Amino acid sequence: MLWVEPLRHEGVRNVTPKHLLNTNGSSVFNNREVQHESGTEKKVASFLKAQPGVAEVRSQFMTVEYYDQDGVLHKHTIDYCVRDTRGRWEAVAVKQEKKRAEVEAVFKGMLPEYRDRFHKLTIMTEQDVPWWVVRNADSILFYRELHDDHHVQTLLDELQQRGKTKVCFYQLYTPGMDRPSCTTAIWRLIDLGHLKPEPGLINELTWFTVEI
Repeated sequence: MLWVEPLRHEGVRNVTPKHLLNTNGSSVFNNREVQHESGTEKKVASFLKAQPGVAEVRSQFMTVEYYDQDGVLHKHTIDYCVRDTRGRWEAVAVKQEKKRAEVEAVFKGMLPEYRDRFHKLTIMTEQDVPWWVVRNADSILFYRELHDDHHVQTLLDELQQRGKTKVCFYQLYTPGMDRPSCTTAIWRLIDLGHLKPEPGLINELTWFTVEI
């Protein structure tokens, strides 16, 4: 397979270089660099990339203007702009929970010419990305790259034949498929939304609601 260099993030600014005292860095999603400049931003980026229907995640992509409560005009850079497969954009601001009100004020006072560009405005804090949410998201992204469509379809066909609405992770292992391939196919079905997990870290004892 021919390797293609990922596109740079092309935001309005770049994060400062990584060193021992910060958590700055970047990842790649759909051949585009995605930057982060805090631990929370890194977790949010993982969560966003793992969501179904997300086509593009742009970091520090756009600066918007807004009026504060005193009528003074300010500028604010949106942490992540997320485009879905239908072409709609979502603005995602990442802040500490204790500073949520600051971003709420930005969204409330945003000028119409900026607000109209977004289908949705979202604030995410550390409370939205606990460790198990991030672990699940990272697993979805990992297995998304490894899955085999034939194995996924085979497992999906077996689910349809069983006709169950509830199933446990370990019950999905089948004699006709080696364990690593089956594990990958299970995670791909989670990714596709056919297996809806109960809240918490996904493991071999997790129960799913089957949606086919």
